[in-house]
Formats: sequence, C-alpha cells, structure tokens
Amino acid sequence: MSFEFKLPEIGEGVMEGEIVEWHVAVGDQVAADQPLVSVLTDKATVEIAAPDAGTIQAIHGQPGDVVEVGSTIAVFGDSGAAPAAPSKPAPQSNAQTTKREAAASSFSFPLPEIGEGVMEGEIVEWYVGVGDAIAEDQPLVSVLTDKATVEIPAPVSGTIVSLAASPGDIVAVGAELAVFSGAGVSDQPAAQPAREPAPVVAPATRPAMVAGENPSVSAFGTPLATPAVRRLAGQLGVDLHQIVGSGPHHRITRSDVESFKATPAAKPAPVATTAVETAPSFAPTSIAPSQGETREPIKGLRKAIHANMAKSKRIVPHFTYVEEVEMDRLVALRNGLKDDAAASGVKLSYLPFIAKAIALSIRKYPIMNASVDDAAMEVVFKHDINLGIATATEHGLMVPVVKHADQKTVLEIAADVDALAARARARKSSPADLSDGTFTITSLGRLGGLLATPIINHPEVAIFGVHNIVDRAVVRNGQIVIRKMMNVAVSFDHRVVDGDVGASFTQEVKSYLENPDKFLLSLK
Repeated sequence: MSFEFKLPEIGEGVMEGEIVEWHVAVGDQVAADQPLVSVLTDKATVEIAAPDAGTIQAIHGQPGDVVEVGSTIAVFGDSGAAPAAPSKPAPQSNAQTTKREAAASSFSFPLPEIGEGVMEGEIVEWYVGVGDAIAEDQPLVSVLTDKATVEIPAPVSGTIVSLAASPGDIVAVGAELAVFSGAGVSDQPAAQPAREPAPVVAPATRPAMVAGENPSVSAFGTPLATPAVRRLAGQLGVDLHQIVGSGPHHRITRSDVESFKATPAAKPAPVATTAVETAPSFAPTSIAPSQGETREPIKGLRKAIHANMAKSKRIVPHFTYVEEVEMDRLVALRNGLKDDAAASGVKLSYLPFIAKAIALSIRKYPIMNASVDDAAMEVVFKHDINLGIATATEHGLMVPVVKHADQKTVLEIAADVDALAARARARKSSPADLSDGTFTITSLGRLGGLLATPIINHPEVAIFGVHNIVDRAVVRNGQIVIRKMMNVAVSFDHRVVDGDVGASFTQEVKSYLENPDKFLLSLK
C-alpha cells in the first residue's frame, strides 16, 4: 500500500512554495515527524515533516521547483521490506493504513487567497454538483469578493463528494469549499510523463498581453513566478502580467524577466467594448413574512461599499468646491471626432476628455495623487496616475481603474473606460481592473442634478464629480447668451489639501475643458 503526501497549507495566504532542500531520498525509511523537505514561501522557509512512518517510493520536485499547496510532493510505502509470508498486521499498522487510505481517497479544498486583503467571499454560482467527475483546472465556482468576481478552478481531478456552501453564503479564506474523492489516489507511484517544454515566445514577436489571455497569470490574477523571480521583476521594473513564461506550465523564470527587460513587449492596442447602461439596484432576496418590512443582508460588494464609505466620512474631513464649466468648444471637438473614433471601434464620450484633463492637471498638483499614512504621519505621493472611474452596476458601485492615464491619448482612455465598464457590469472584473487607483472620477451623466457632494474613495485625497451638460443662459461681455454648461463638484481631504490648492486644481481642469487646444501642448 502506498499513499501520496501533498504539500500542506504552510501559512495564511500561501499558495505555493519553492523546494529548497530534500532531507531524504528515494528508498529511505523515515519515521513520523522526521524532517522531510525545506520549502521557501514568500514569507519564510518552512521545514515539512513526514506525516507518518514509511519508505520513500518517489519524490516529486527538485530544489528550485515551485510546488502548489495541495500537490503531491512525495509517495510513501509501508515501512520496512515486504514480509515473506502474510501475517496479521498489528492494530497500530491497521490504524496507519486506514489513515493513509483516508488521506489518499479524499481531498478537502479550502477557499484560496483571491486578492490582497481579501478575507472572505460570497458564493455566486457553482458550476458542479455532488457526484460530478471533474478535471484539474476545470471551473468550479464563482466567488464575489469586495473587489471582484473570481472564478475558482478545481485544484485536482476527482469526484465531488460534498459542497460546503450554497450561493449567497459567505466563506472565509481558508475555510472548506468542497471535498473531492479520487484526488491523487494511486496504489503505485504513477510514471511521470515527459513534459514538452513550453514554447518560448521570441522577444521580437512577443504579443502584448490582454487581461485574461496570459497563461502565465493564474485565475486569481497572480503571475506564476517564484518569490525570487518576483523580487527580480520589482528590481528591474518589469510587469510580470505582460510576460509569457517559458518554464513548466508557463511559469515565469529569471531568464524570461531579463529577456523581457531587454526587449519589452509592444504596448497593448485599445480594446473597444460597448458598455450597456444599467441602473443600479439593491433588490431584496428575502422578505420577512407578515412583518411589514424587508431585510436584506449587507454582504459582498454592498458590504465593501458600506465599510469604505463609513470609514472615509469618519476619518477624512471633506470640503467640496463647486464650479461651472463652459463646454461649447469641447462639445464641438468631440462631435467632430466621434465618427473617426467609431471607425476605430471606440465610442467617444466626454468622460475621456475630462479624465485626460484631470490627469494632466495632477501633474501640476501632485498632492491630488497622494494618500495619507496616518500611522507614520506621512503623505504618500504616488508616481503613477491611475484614475478610478466610478461605475454603476446592478450589484452596486464599482471603481475600475484606467492605469497611467496621463501617458495615454484620449482615444486610448476611451477604449479603456468602455472595456472596464463592460467587464464591471458583467461581473467579470479582475482584481487588476479594480486595484491601484490614485484618484477617482464620479459622473452622474444623464441623470442630471445641480450639485452633489461626492465622498472620497479612501485612502485617496480627492474625488472629481461631474454633472450633465445643459443649455443655460449666462452673461458674456454684458450680453445674455446661451452656452453649454456643466457643473463639477470636487471633494478634497482638508488634512492635506488646502482650500486654495483645491480650487486652483479645479480651475486647471476647467481651463483644459474650456480650451481643449491645450491638449495639444501634451504629446499624450
């Protein structure tokens, strides 16, 4: 009898480890709790002990290999040589055999870490049922966190024995999701098929990566790379999400990072997606009978909004500056360009122009692109200008992020906004779509309204609120004339943004919108 020993959970949020050193070899007899292997995680080096006494029949993984939690690292056989004649096993041996068989015949799969700071998720939909046979990496379940909806794949092949939660239930990271049977069961160590090396994409022809298409990025948005490779990428300023790895299962190696640094990938082309306008709803799912009221649990995305808005108002002393902007020249410019944009597959609204004006104004007023570290009593200035675009969805407000907005053209920003909004409304946003924002724009658009006081998206220090464009009577050179006017309301963190600075920033944005020729002064 033999059983497979899988890499156990070795720390909160740890999904994989790099083998540092084996303390045993094939054929060795080991005792229970004897040191078996040292594994390096992104947090520490951990020594894994043998779960039971036995003989090492096979070892999976060599020093330097990266092994995922739950995958087989060694195969154990019964301790000692096989007896010449059958004999009745001792009670202790029976207990040990039962323990091994149970370990080999079932596998409890916990909810993995699915994003930085994510501690729980709401079950949205199961793609499998009890009794279903599934393959490794087959979609298992969709989980909604406070940041995104994530599809969790099966970690192994097997049969579903039980599901630990139903749609709508909240599951903590690390808690059991499902139990598999037949996962990794084998009486004899299976022969390892020869692996063909993953194709290496030549630097000169390496395609630019589009979100969701890189096989070297896991379903959780995490690049498949060891801590050492991630550290090297950080030192070289390389984005691992843009690399297709040449290692086993497309794992990213040091040479991939160094090659990418020498010949970076081409800039991704804008992706055109038509966003469908939908009104947000917070529909109740359960009604208390005969109570004259309806109660709806605050959970998932709504729970995140609840917590973040309360925290922002509690911590940040807001002040709001209101101004009106004459939009006639920008309206004419946009009307003249929208057909050309449509020919490129991009729907051109006013929002990309507003976003570009804000990004360029942030260059002049970098305090708007900062956050406050209260514990250290420091202002943290962000070097990248990443604009969050508040987007109304059926499930609540989401804020997908246009990265490096100051370095993009209006057309590129328009393409990003359309694609990000479409994924948000379809509940297909990735963690990368919703992370690293430094400044937020909220637009009431066609809903109108004269004035709103937007709440800052903590820990940012400002938020720019945009109203609709209307024909309004104004006085110009002593004459009453009709102009296309738009109100803006900008909220600031008064701890770090003084009133005159906030007003000056708003006037800078206004100058771009009223005189769009100023955009020509910036190449991008």
